[in-house]
Amino acid sequence: MNRTDKLPDYVVTEEDYKADLASGLSEDEVMKPGTYKVRRSPWAEKIKKAGKVKITIYLDGDVVEYFRSRSDAPNAAPYQTQINNELRKVMERAFTESKSVEDKLLNDKTFLKALKKKLETI
Repeated sequence: MNRTDKLPDYVVTEEDYKADLASGLSEDEVMKPGTYKVRRSPWAEKIKKAGKVKITIYLDGDVVEYFRSRSDAPNAAPYQTQINNELRKVMERAFTESKSVEDKLLNDKTFLKALKKKLETI
């Protein structure tokens, strides 16, 4: 990724956090206050040129109503965007789970620290 493609940090203030909770979202649905590094998903890069695809899909009414009610909150994304984001999380989780054991270990900071400590005693 070159410098012009760098994504900005995402900042969640204490006020943003409290407003989201007051809007009825649970703690699992909101980001805690802090600064977050933003990254593009592997799929976003693959479909960057393709863009959005229009489809027809049938969803349960209560599912649609849930996301529509969430979109009524101040500064909330439109309900279709929220559904897309949730589907992306499922997709990324499947990608992460499909990684090899070696990849998982090499990205596990706790494991790497323990390995370093063990190697220092050898």
